[in-house]
Formats: sequence, structure tokens, C-alpha cells
Amino acid sequence: MMNLETKIPPPIVATISGVIISASSTTIDPFEFYGAKLIAMVILILSFSLIVISIRKFKHAKTSINPMNPKVATKLLSTGIYAVSRNPMYLGLVGILCGISIILGSWFSFLIIPIFVFYINKYQIIPEERAMKALFKDEYLSYCDKVKRWF
Repeated sequence: MMNLETKIPPPIVATISGVIISASSTTIDPFEFYGAKLIAMVILILSFSLIVISIRKFKHAKTSINPMNPKVATKLLSTGIYAVSRNPMYLGLVGILCGISIILGSWFSFLIIPIFVFYINKYQIIPEERAMKALFKDEYLSYCDKVKRWF
């Protein structure tokens, strides 16, 4: 069996998930509720902001943002948004999927988003955590004790 650990960039996995959610919304009667579009837009804005803030933090720290090769990280980020979530970029991707799901009224998203989270946990976050433990040892373990994986 092929090892999928850190093989497919998370934005690609999110895009595939979004396409499936979008396609399903054309075949299954969508759900609707009052204020859905406004709620979705707020979620989307917050999620995109979370990703941008997270990326800027990496750039400011001058460390690798490449999710395909977490072993090249030079710094452990643990302040700012990273004091709240160890994976704010992935949390942002989940938020984007949720916002899209609400806009489209996609019932199928209740299946796709948990599969996305499972995939990202298993094939991206856990390998990244192994790399961070190897690189930053006790500092990373202490960070994990203080900050949850998602939020």
C-alpha cells in the first residue's frame, strides 16, 4: 500500500474536498437557514485570515512552511496564533470547507469534512508531529502539553 504521509499538499486535499462538496450540492437538495450566507461569509473571512496570519508568522520567523517536508523546519512557532492552535492553517482549511458547505447548503459536507479532518490528522499532522519531536524534543513536548492540535 502506498504511504500517503506528507505526499499530497493539504490545500490540494482541501480543494478536492471542496470540489466534492460542490458537486454534491448540485445533486442533493440543499439545506437553507436564515442568515446562512452571512454566517458563511464570516466563517470564510475568519478562516482566510487565520491562514494568512499563520503564513506570515512562518515568513517572519524565516522557517519552512513546506508541509511536504516538515523535517526542514528551523524554528518552533508557539506564540501568537500558534499559542491557541498547533495547526491554525489546517483549521483555516476546515473553516473554508465549512463556509463553502453553508453557502452551498451541502448535506454531503457532513461526511466530507470529517474525512478531510481524518486524512489531515493521519497523513499530515501526525508525520509533522514526529518531525517536530525529533527536531525540537522537550520544547515541542512542552508546547503540545499547553496547546491543542486543532483548538
